[in-house]
Amino acid sequence: MAIRHTLRPYQGEVGRAVLDSVLHRRGLTFTVEMARQGGKNELSAQLEVLLLTLGMAMGVGLVKAAPTFVPQCLISLRRLTERLDEAGYRGIWSREGGHIVRLGKARQSFLSAEPSANVVGMTADPLLEVDEAQDVDREKFWKEFRPMGASVNATTVLYGTPWDGASLLEEVKQSNLELERRDGIRRHFRYDWQEVARYNPDYSAYVEAERERLGENHPLFITQYCLLPICGGGGFISPQQRAQL
Repeated sequence: MAIRHTLRPYQGEVGRAVLDSVLHRRGLTFTVEMARQGGKNELSAQLEVLLLTLGMAMGVGLVKAAPTFVPQCLISLRRLTERLDEAGYRGIWSREGGHIVRLGKARQSFLSAEPSANVVGMTADPLLEVDEAQDVDREKFWKEFRPMGASVNATTVLYGTPWDGASLLEEVKQSNLELERRDGIRRHFRYDWQEVARYNPDYSAYVEAERERLGENHPLFITQYCLLPICGGGGFISPQQRAQL
């Protein structure tokens, strides 16, 4: 299966950990913080292609959630179908109901995590992914998405960037870091813009220009590229600036 888009070392690091949990039914939950445009969606799509391939004869039901169906789920769905075509499955995969991609007996469902979305009854086997998890409602995840993998001990991956200490991503990340301290099993992966730039000079130039434009203390630069949560409510004025005012 020849996929043209080669994963970078940091993407491969996450991919191997997720696959190990899936293939050995470990049921681990991972958090992945990757700088904006660092390749998390490419990693996700290639994991999906591999798992759909492995499950196309016996059937699997992968689930990926995002804060909105349009455009976020549709972007992920389109990327998956492009990678399936590149892997030689053009004319073999099919689309069902507007939100499901099927390959043989295997299927990948893309679901909105908007509070009003009806997702109860779905099963995630063997993988549940949550994109932009910092923007997903915490109650929605724990009540409706998390139980999807209960019967099969599914592996869960939450992707995103920080915002503040109250997000779903931050909550699960802190839990993962505590579990890592207890058993030494890595569950949290963090790759800021400097790590991504090691493998992409064009990306480095772009982010450096953004730092110059926004300022290195701008909330967007801090959260999206440096992967640091904003403390104190996420305002656009720093505590030092407020003190001066």
